[in-house]
Amino acid sequence: MSAPTTDAIIKAIQAGLLSWVVPGVGHWRLGHRGLAVVFFLAISLPYWTGVAFGGILDSINPRTNKWVFLAACGVSGYTVPGFFVSQTIERGVLREAGLRAAPDVLRAPEDQVRFIAARKKYMSFFPESDVAQIYIASAGLLNLLVILDAIARAQTGGLPTFHRELERAAAEGAGG
Repeated sequence: MSAPTTDAIIKAIQAGLLSWVVPGVGHWRLGHRGLAVVFFLAISLPYWTGVAFGGILDSINPRTNKWVFLAACGVSGYTVPGFFVSQTIERGVLREAGLRAAPDVLRAPEDQVRFIAARKKYMSFFPESDVAQIYIASAGLLNLLVILDAIARAQTGGLPTFHRELERAAAEGAGG
């Protein structure tokens, strides 16, 4: 088995990074147009449906749910701009509530009441907020698999990774 060439490594890195930014773009770059469209739709629709259900303030905010935010980072092209929009909205909410930072519920309950009242128009409540988190986290984690597939396909000339093994087995069987 030969080591991958520098071109194959660069192509794999490009495909992975492109897929990380926008789902399916790495596959598009590799020439797998059909897969690219399927991956784009399969990840983008749940991600943006989750944001629509949950609202951008709570959906893409590490302060409100760091684990969902971390999972959402699997689609950086959506999560990074969404994070900045979320932070801008949150700063406006804090100004409206007359606060410098999000209040501690145990130490300043009266500040918490003002804070919640100011952000109420941006909040999603049960069950929509739970569904939103599941959609966003699932889309981000699914995109990690898309990234790995793009990297693997870039290294194998577009074939699934097991295809090399089948070719080697066929060659050994024909030679023996």
